[in-house]
Amino acid sequence: MGVLKDIELYLTSADRLNDDGVPSASIALLEDPFGPIQSHVITNGYEDPNTLYQACSISKAITALAVAKLIDQGRLSYETKVVDYVDEAVLEGILDPRTAHLMELVTVELLVSHRSGLSQHGFAGHTDEEEMPTYQQVFAGRPPANSPRMKFLSFPGSQCRYSGGGFTLLQLLLEKVTNTPFPDLMRTVVLEPLGMTRSLFGDLAPGEENYAKPHTTAYMPSPRGHHRFTELAAAGLWTTPTDLLKAMAAIQHSLHSTDTSPTTFLSRQLADHMLARVTPNDPDTAMSYGWSVDDTFFAHAGYNDPGYSSYLLGAHGYAAPLPLGGLLKSPGRMSLAIMTNSALGTETYQRLVAAVMCLKAFPLYPSLPDFGRKMSSLIPYPGPEGVFMGDLYKAFLGHWTDSAHLPSSPNKRATPGASPAAASSYAMDAEWEIFSDNGIPYIAFDGVVKPQRLIGGAMPWAPATGAPHEICLVLEGLEMAVRLLYREDGERVVELVQEEVTVLKRVRGGEDGVEGG
Repeated sequence: MGVLKDIELYLTSADRLNDDGVPSASIALLEDPFGPIQSHVITNGYEDPNTLYQACSISKAITALAVAKLIDQGRLSYETKVVDYVDEAVLEGILDPRTAHLMELVTVELLVSHRSGLSQHGFAGHTDEEEMPTYQQVFAGRPPANSPRMKFLSFPGSQCRYSGGGFTLLQLLLEKVTNTPFPDLMRTVVLEPLGMTRSLFGDLAPGEENYAKPHTTAYMPSPRGHHRFTELAAAGLWTTPTDLLKAMAAIQHSLHSTDTSPTTFLSRQLADHMLARVTPNDPDTAMSYGWSVDDTFFAHAGYNDPGYSSYLLGAHGYAAPLPLGGLLKSPGRMSLAIMTNSALGTETYQRLVAAVMCLKAFPLYPSLPDFGRKMSSLIPYPGPEGVFMGDLYKAFLGHWTDSAHLPSSPNKRATPGASPAAASSYAMDAEWEIFSDNGIPYIAFDGVVKPQRLIGGAMPWAPATGAPHEICLVLEGLEMAVRLLYREDGERVVELVQEEVTVLKRVRGGEDGVEGG
């Protein structure tokens, strides 16, 4: 099991996941596209590596892979226009007389890169008891569709704006171009060729029992079960983390193919194009053709009502060499997939991603594509005794405050040794004290009699840029962390990570290496 089993043994258990509202997390890791796929499931239930989960919006990324393959086969072009294949009667709900002319401009390229200008971020889906809407009903926002009418929000090509509605129109266009129902198209073009035997778009096969039931919390299954989708390209893939990594490996092989390489799933030209940023001059826009990308990774996240959350991440292998000699390991062409069956699964997969990257000694990246947060705002899992910490924290002993953001403490007193009697006698700017007791770090907050122990957090510690190391310490028993780091000018700074991240500056004390308390 390797690193994935270590995560459950040393960092988080099924009980911890349940406490966080997540009944199961299925994980797969591929350290190199030529190697074996590792898989593991953290659960107190029945789930195993072959258990199906809804991939949610990761469906869009696999659909984008099919688009690239069809173009490689000469059956489609990124310039293919919607109006050349889809009847106007089907599009009637979208075609407001004031903007109908814009549909003439909508192509496969604009749909798959979220630049069509069309509305509808996502779709809620329908229960087994509900009637499924047609394309016309989805586009027009008419029952039994449960989403608003689709419309143009902007000129096609003028901006990148996430659109599940655009992917639904893409789904219909692919059916018209190939004269094939979308589930069959995806099966023959992507799933079967890549050996994704535990994957399908659409409804589960009759008699399929090995699928993860959606939950609103770990102990509360959705009373109406999973949802079904007309909008399959946007949200309708059932799969496993292992199968998703088969797709990632195919992309990575294609990206690095040469004239002498064995035949790959895509030509290198199409693979490069699929992961090219659609706004390369805008560093804040990380969208490509169906994926989110940056200088090191390509990825996609997903969430489906009433309870699935997933994340898929791969390294494309084009990143710059790493500094720090052998201290860091390059992600190379790794890939990672995490799937949960909970509405509360996002923070769990974020912590699991950080844990995997920590255990593999990958660098600390400030952000990851489509991750949903900066790494600096993540509260990681606490590590085992004495791990992920060392003695770097001793340079940060002392009293810290930020009067601009922290409220005056109602319980102000010296920390941690003054008597509670002094607590309400005066109010000053709230302070935190980081101190060490017999080599164990603690943090105390004004007016709280007992300090909290600090435990090394399971997340990367050395930036890929070669900037000074930083350390993340989790407050035992609380959803809080502190990040200890150096500014470029050498100033020491503490970042307090709660619901928001607050920068603290030292106000007194803290002679380096001197224990207190």
